[in-house]
Amino acid sequence: MNTEDKVKEIIAEAIEVQVSQIEEDTAIGDFPKWDSMGQVIIISALEKEFEIKFDPEVIMDLEDVGDMIEAVEERVS
Repeated sequence: MNTEDKVKEIIAEAIEVQVSQIEEDTAIGDFPKWDSMGQVIIISALEKEFEIKFDPEVIMDLEDVGDMIEAVEERVS
């Protein structure tokens, strides 16, 4: 599984939706469970899965799925 698919899977699981509903432009607020708490859960799950740590400044810029994929890829490559 590539990074993009894994990130989408983690997000879908965290906000309890189907992976097929997650697109690169899907953003915080697009689903009821993707609120500020959902965002914390997603970020925590990404950090754990990929064994990375996001700086607070980076976390503030993670607004949609594409941002998250890009941030993960920058840290794992």
